[in-house]
Amino acid sequence: MVLLNNREVKKGWDACKKQICSLFEKHRAEIVSAKRWDELPLAFPVKRQLRGTYMLLYYHTDGDSLPAIRRELEYNETVLTHLTLVCEEIPEQAKEPEAAFDIESVRVEETNLETPTPPKSESEPKTEPKPKSKPKSKPKSESKSESEPKTEPKSESKPKSEAASAADDQGDKES
Repeated sequence: MVLLNNREVKKGWDACKKQICSLFEKHRAEIVSAKRWDELPLAFPVKRQLRGTYMLLYYHTDGDSLPAIRRELEYNETVLTHLTLVCEEIPEQAKEPEAAFDIESVRVEETNLETPTPPKSESEPKTEPKPKSKPKSKPKSESKSESEPKTEPKSESKPKSEAASAADDQGDKES
């Protein structure tokens, strides 16, 4: 199945059909049936289009030519998207002649995804972007987690207790 751009279909269905069929035949595919399935609104925009015409193709080809066919379909401007499935048996209704349709009934609807920004007036003051400042570092006391016990820093010179100094004095007398 190939989803075609309605802008191209509106120019001429036969030309679109011939272009797609020749693409398949170029890569040694034998087309069994190729006909217009329907023209419908899309559930979401595809290449900025809101509507598309589905072309249903049944063809035979070897597996080696499928990557080349897919690549050509991807780069073809008439094709919005495509889907290739393996079909064990081609239904009889696929071999029926294509129903006629009114080319004027094909509607082209596009999305406008790009919204233009209004130009700045000359009376508005121009502002320069502010440079990003570095985040402030936290004090060391806040960086520790609260679960860790806080310890007092050890000082270089500790005053000796009276008992320790008395023991030192006795050690001096013995020597």
